[in-house]
Amino acid sequence: MINFFSTSLLTAATAVCVSIGSVHAQEVGQGAVAVDPLISNSARAAVQKLGIEMMKGNFQYSIDRMYPRWKRRLAVRNGGMVKLDAALAQSVQQQLNMQMKVVGYTVGHPTAFFSVWKAKKIDANTGKPVIDATGRERIVSHWLAVVPTVVRVKIPDPQRGNMIREIEESSYTIAISEKGSNDWHFMTGMKPSIQDLRSLFPSLPADEKALHLPPSKAREIK
Repeated sequence: MINFFSTSLLTAATAVCVSIGSVHAQEVGQGAVAVDPLISNSARAAVQKLGIEMMKGNFQYSIDRMYPRWKRRLAVRNGGMVKLDAALAQSVQQQLNMQMKVVGYTVGHPTAFFSVWKAKKIDANTGKPVIDATGRERIVSHWLAVVPTVVRVKIPDPQRGNMIREIEESSYTIAISEKGSNDWHFMTGMKPSIQDLRSLFPSLPADEKALHLPPSKAREIK
């Protein structure tokens, strides 16, 4: 299922309705790296911007900033890009139908950074590989950041006269940027599994604990 929230949050909310430049890094062990605070702050600010747009009801922003390789993966699972776009649009409509509103989106300091995915640098204007001064295609690496979040949504409960109920979820967002660009994209649309992350980024550590993924949990705020 495609949605802008994690499965646990959407399930909790539904249950309410029924009854939510050159960059230097240093390894800190098991694949994670310590990065310049400017990079960490950039990732955090990008995820906060994502949250602000969601609070405005601008879910299209989440689609526009989806990590391209992840979107292509989701497209394969959904029968092609046209069907994926339709599923994303349906998810937006679902939030509107449920009258679900994001009323809070708190972003913590990233719990981990990883150096991942070397690929050809592509010129945004021509769509062709960038050639360096030696005549070779330029190869770039990417940062993957694990950014903790706390999201609060409000939703009317039709079983209780549309009384507004509030759900809070602690979770995380996976943010990815080409090194040196601070142009962050997100693995949104559906929260990636550990297997998804490892298949897209084989250099990630094999030990799940080494990924430093914050636990996901949801609760109703009384």
